[in-house]
Amino acid sequence: MLPWADEFMYLTSMPCKTAEEREIRDRRAFLLHSLFVDVAIFRSIAAIRYVMESTDVSTSIKTDEVLHSETVGNFSITVTRDSSDASCKLDTKIDGSRATGMDSKHLAERNLLKGITADENTAAHDVDSLGIVNIRYCGYVAVAKVNNYEKTIVTSFKPADITDQPEGGAHALNINSLRMLLNEANATGEKKLPTQSHMLEELTAAQTYAENVLKESLQNLEEEETDKQSFMRWELGACWVQHLQDLKKSDKDKKQGDGKEKKKMVDKDVKETKIEGLGKPLKALKHPKNAVDASGKGSSSGNKSLTDATSSGESQKVKPSSVEPLQGDCITSENEILLKDVLLDSAFTRLKDSETGLHQKSPSELIEMALKFYDEVALPKLVADFGSLELSPVDGRTLTDFMHTRGLQMRSLGQIVKLSEKLSHVQSLCVHEMIVRAFKHIVQSVIAATSDMRQLALTIAAVLNLLLGVPESEFSGSSPAVHPLVWRWLVAFLKKRYQYELTGQHYDDVRKYAILRGLCHKVGIELAPRDFVMDSAFPFCKQDIISLVPVHKQVACSSADGRQLLESSKTALDKGKLEDAVNYGTKALAKLIMVCGPYHRMTAGAYSLLAVVLYHTGDFNQATIYQQKALDINERELGLDHPDTMKSYGDLAVFYYRLQHTELALKYVKRALYLLHLTCGPSHPNTAATYINVAMMEEGLGNVHVALRYLHKALKCNQRLLGPDHIQSVPGDMSR
Repeated sequence: MLPWADEFMYLTSMPCKTAEEREIRDRRAFLLHSLFVDVAIFRSIAAIRYVMESTDVSTSIKTDEVLHSETVGNFSITVTRDSSDASCKLDTKIDGSRATGMDSKHLAERNLLKGITADENTAAHDVDSLGIVNIRYCGYVAVAKVNNYEKTIVTSFKPADITDQPEGGAHALNINSLRMLLNEANATGEKKLPTQSHMLEELTAAQTYAENVLKESLQNLEEEETDKQSFMRWELGACWVQHLQDLKKSDKDKKQGDGKEKKKMVDKDVKETKIEGLGKPLKALKHPKNAVDASGKGSSSGNKSLTDATSSGESQKVKPSSVEPLQGDCITSENEILLKDVLLDSAFTRLKDSETGLHQKSPSELIEMALKFYDEVALPKLVADFGSLELSPVDGRTLTDFMHTRGLQMRSLGQIVKLSEKLSHVQSLCVHEMIVRAFKHIVQSVIAATSDMRQLALTIAAVLNLLLGVPESEFSGSSPAVHPLVWRWLVAFLKKRYQYELTGQHYDDVRKYAILRGLCHKVGIELAPRDFVMDSAFPFCKQDIISLVPVHKQVACSSADGRQLLESSKTALDKGKLEDAVNYGTKALAKLIMVCGPYHRMTAGAYSLLAVVLYHTGDFNQATIYQQKALDINERELGLDHPDTMKSYGDLAVFYYRLQHTELALKYVKRALYLLHLTCGPSHPNTAATYINVAMMEEGLGNVHVALRYLHKALKCNQRLLGPDHIQSVPGDMSR
């Protein structure tokens, strides 16, 4: 086995001053991290299966008890039992308190300082995050981690020769191959089914067991205090610094613009000073320059200290004595010394050169200011981007990605719902995601409480029936058609974790297939592909649960330079600078292929963006080729129903339509429309836009009446979601 600590620490010593040096470093970091993740997952699954087969420990249900541990060199794996209490949230964050061994206060300070000093080398130099993987599997939690970084001596270390992935990564680790089959009869194709009465008896007994687990968890949840976590994502710090720099730049541009305008007005007054009265223009005043200079001197001499203070960024008050500034300077110098002690010299210099003044603040002041930025700027800005359709999440995964890249935590979903009063599709998406997360804890706890693996398929089917089925007993008109115990759990969980009051009206609009899809993705449940009758008491049976797939958390490793080039290409495209957009997009694609390989999801994103740019330049043939490559990668790497795959279907349909392959375009666009209905439903801007594309293609085939029907759907959808005055409502209205 590789000396992982030495290999990861070697990354921090590699040259990284130029883009070319960083490309070489990033490629090695990507290959090393990918190899580590593969080894960590394989060995962790093997360790969990060893624990499951050991009769002496398989019945243990203590959460913190280490059931198995193994260490090879500086690589270690520990296996614990998942919590059977749904109200207990295990810390499985890559940079959480459990992984770092730090308390919440110091961890928040560490992450914030990492964010405000971040640059293109931050991800590659964060060896602690690179060297850890968390795996949840069949009611167990495994943590694979690299230790003893402090004992590593990089100067005398000779790095191993890590070979490139075969076929560019096309045959990378397929985590589905590590599934635990729960229904052997279904997997082998046998059709022998139990009698209906026996199956109902089994499901009823298993559901009673799940209800008991839920009752205990609900009691613990109602007794716990409101969750007030102080965890902070490091991305928030990076976004905060960017925001402060943008503010300073806009203020500087505004001052320069005001100065030029003022100078222009003064010059105009000097040349053509006229005083009009009683309809007869008088002569220009004599010596106006002296008058202006005199007035200027008079005002500047009286406010000299105020002007100096303002221009230097210091206090805007006239200082009566020299005591206060001395005290302020002392505090500032103490804060700088404090930050210098916890930061590397290069990081502190970077923070100071950012010209944000944050280097003069203490860690506690930085935390307070960052939290204020979080509530007053970051959250409203996210909602504003949703409203402008600059961001348009279609499911929980895209919503989570959008929030995490901005340093926002999912506990803020309740606040986002309140801020999105006029965006019903955003509110619906947030409510669905909160419900999915609430249900996830129940399913995970029931799986963890089941000691007999032979009964796991039945137990999972029973808990899904409990959560998504309609109870046969009468329920009150004030509560929705859901089990009373489940409803109490939802209301309490959303109130405690998200500070959100769930009502029956919210749940009546829930799309159960979207909930089921999100639940399977988060827990790792593989279901039989059939149409489930969600209005029944028992929509799921034992034979529907095929397997459990490992669910893991790892840090994303790619190229910061490549991501920056992608953002530059997007910005240039938004501004209509197509030539710059093509240049940036081409460079981004080349860099991401070099770092991540030709079959990575980041590479697919670069292909997709460059295809859109080329489409706007009129190069439809090359745009279609690139979009087809993006689709091939997304289908292979992300799956047929992933949001990126959906987008590729829709974009490719438009490109084929412009190439006059209308029938082929219609097949792709209807595939995209089907997936959008499955994930975000008919009331979403992306669905409305797809309606318009379908109408356009149906009209091209001569189906005018079908086209009008889709246009009418798009118009109603946009007007309901965005209002009649929104720009997205205009195309449907004009085409009606």
